[in-house]
Amino acid sequence: MTPLFLYTAVYLIPTFIMFYMAVDILLRNPKRSQHRLLSLFTFAYGMLFLGEFFRNAAPVSMSPAFVTYWFGNAGLLVFSTSLHFIFRVSNLWKKMPRLLYPGIFYVPMIIVLITYTFQTNVINSQQFERIGAFIYPEFNASYLITMTVGNVFHLLVIGLLFYARTQLRDARRGIINVLLSVALLVLVWDIVFGYNSFYGVMPPYAYMYGGLFWAAALTIAMRRFDYLASYQKRFATLYNLNPSAILLLDRHGRIESANPAAHTLLKEHKLSGQPFADYLPEKKQQGWLQHYEVHFASQRKFNEYETKVLTLEQQERYVVMDADFVFIEQELHGMLLIRDIQSFKEAEQTIRFFAYHDPLTKIPNRRNFYERAGQAILEQDSVTVVVVDLDGFKSINDTYGHQIGDAFLIHLAQLLERTVKPPGFAARVGGDEFFLLLPNQTPDQLHRFAASLLETFQENPFTLAEELIEIRTSIGLSYSPDHGISLDTLIHHADQAMYHIKYNGKNGYRIHDTLDSIQRPSEGGTR
Repeated sequence: MTPLFLYTAVYLIPTFIMFYMAVDILLRNPKRSQHRLLSLFTFAYGMLFLGEFFRNAAPVSMSPAFVTYWFGNAGLLVFSTSLHFIFRVSNLWKKMPRLLYPGIFYVPMIIVLITYTFQTNVINSQQFERIGAFIYPEFNASYLITMTVGNVFHLLVIGLLFYARTQLRDARRGIINVLLSVALLVLVWDIVFGYNSFYGVMPPYAYMYGGLFWAAALTIAMRRFDYLASYQKRFATLYNLNPSAILLLDRHGRIESANPAAHTLLKEHKLSGQPFADYLPEKKQQGWLQHYEVHFASQRKFNEYETKVLTLEQQERYVVMDADFVFIEQELHGMLLIRDIQSFKEAEQTIRFFAYHDPLTKIPNRRNFYERAGQAILEQDSVTVVVVDLDGFKSINDTYGHQIGDAFLIHLAQLLERTVKPPGFAARVGGDEFFLLLPNQTPDQLHRFAASLLETFQENPFTLAEELIEIRTSIGLSYSPDHGISLDTLIHHADQAMYHIKYNGKNGYRIHDTLDSIQRPSEGGTR
């Protein structure tokens, strides 16, 4: 593991966690002092980790400066803001003389002024050595005194939390319990990792990882007790800015309110008071109403209900709906979240289409042919495989370019589709090779079909401006069960018949392994 990767894992990740929480806490309600204090406390803890990242990445000689001007001062800010926050959240600040509040909490910051004024560090060890990937402070008296002072103040914080716990009887007591539990855990952590040398095993100042316990405690408090929440602002932001449509429905499925995304989806300015079922295609309305009424009666939420909505312009769009049921002003309502998946469905249909169709000619591809032909062999008494291979296609590409060559292939595919009647079909399986499938054909019918196909090609050359490009093909046919009962065998025999034509004059057809005298010579070979 490289040092930079190690520093990122042990320092930058905690830094980002702390910074994220600091921003999250502040944005919940920037006007409340509790939010600002806790945000500053969390930010200062993040600065501890960030400072250690740069200190360990820098030469050993720079460590005293990092500790003097960064690490030590950030630690003082952590202590001051944490103490101020505890007094604030427990309402102990109300019992303090106005002259002392809140300045008393920031007396330790005088040390910061002394540090910058006299360019000296009075609270941290100044001797360091590199052991492995990390730079450790000297385990001396200065270091131990600093640790002891910090833990004494930590005990003071625990005492204040115990006192606050006895004074509170509301939901804040649960929050204090969480903070108190974590404060005790962090104290034990500080003692274990602060007073014992784990050089070479743990990163320097390992006790500061107790800050992650505080981050976890805050997360628990915010989720379990909705601490630091700003309900109205959070809901309004989520409701108005959510890209998904949100509808509030009464017990009959009538819309009571809709967010801007719902108006955009349904292309309707006035939704309130309208039955939501009116915005579904008629064939979907009854199923939706039954589904909604059953879940409303049981107050059981549902997820991933896929249906279509009908816009004001009578356009149908695929959507997926999730719903839960909540009491608002003592009335049960359905909260409906609608996600527009029209683009996803269109992309899904496009992917599914091109999985089974040739992207140039849009007719079935090799995979499509093999699956459908294999099924036809099982279901039909007889199937015929026709291999159509263009003669001289390379010269067309060389003479006119690949763009004209592509247009030529599209023209040929259209002729094949027009000629092969369902349930038969044509497929492009290679650059200039096509397979056809014809069910239940007699030999006479196959001769007529092949002759007709060649005639169709002859009568419909590809037109390029005023020039006509002739369509010449070699065609081979085989049919089951006479020429084989597996698809691979039929294709192989049709291919052999096609190559017989290819090597004997081209532009004709041949049925595999037949002595039928109807096969007659033509201009380019054997038909």
